[in-house]
Amino acid sequence: MKKTSQQMIDILNTILIKENQTTRIMQYSGSMIMLSNGDVLTESNKRKFCRRLLNPKTNLWAKNTDHLLMGIITEKEIKSKLSSIGGKSVQEKYGNIIKQNLNTGASWNAGTKGQNIGTRGPRSQVIKDKISLKNSGNGNGMYGVKMSKADKQIRSDIMKQKILSGEFTPNSNNRNTHWEALYNGKKYRSSWEALYQYINQNANYEDLRIQYKFNDNENIYIVDFIDHVSRTVIEIKPRELCVGEKFNAKLQALINWAKLNNYQVLIVDKEWLKAQNPNINYDHFDHKTAMKIKRLYETS
Repeated sequence: MKKTSQQMIDILNTILIKENQTTRIMQYSGSMIMLSNGDVLTESNKRKFCRRLLNPKTNLWAKNTDHLLMGIITEKEIKSKLSSIGGKSVQEKYGNIIKQNLNTGASWNAGTKGQNIGTRGPRSQVIKDKISLKNSGNGNGMYGVKMSKADKQIRSDIMKQKILSGEFTPNSNNRNTHWEALYNGKKYRSSWEALYQYINQNANYEDLRIQYKFNDNENIYIVDFIDHVSRTVIEIKPRELCVGEKFNAKLQALINWAKLNNYQVLIVDKEWLKAQNPNINYDHFDHKTAMKIKRLYETS
């Protein structure tokens, strides 16, 4: 039976009270929600807000409602925590299989298609068929939509412009570490970047974006750091990875930008970091990053 507006208000507020949140639902209708802070959520934002509070798998969204609305925590940070929970669950259930197949080329999750890995057991074929039917035909968001090359190019150009302007930063980890390092609560793509920020607190992280061409394609290079005090642009990279046509194309674009703007280019590698030998307060870093940095200075 469909719930009334007052019933939905009571259900959602009960969840918020249970999680010690101060936010309350003041009004609820089929098209909008008014919150106690004055925010009005409509359409997709309203549906997303309700879905997250009512999600039976996790209460992280409910626990962080106040902080999310105040901007103290971001959606990305909550999603990252949820991914971590799922990853730990997978390790607990399938750790032995993962270890057995490590570096063998065999997929650890072969045969698990259609399962909620790490949360529940395999879905039945009946459930799989229902999901497939629901997402086919008109139920598929892209049903009947054919994007031309021109449409794809327009979308690509819009995204590149957002990256170039700093409006959007791709959410990807350093390809060598596959995890994000923390320094003073801020995320970096590697322990080396976090360490460099500790050494040079005048440097701005990923503020500079430069266009460069590679394989006849226009790309955007997000420079690791720029220091306006010493007028230096900084790339953090192991010396052995400072090779290849793509790296050379990016480096040349950086050199050209530096010459044009009267800056100098600095490549920071392991030897540069070790030569600094700073007096480090490891409390500023997350545990994993602190251990990485300690090992860097312990090696000869």
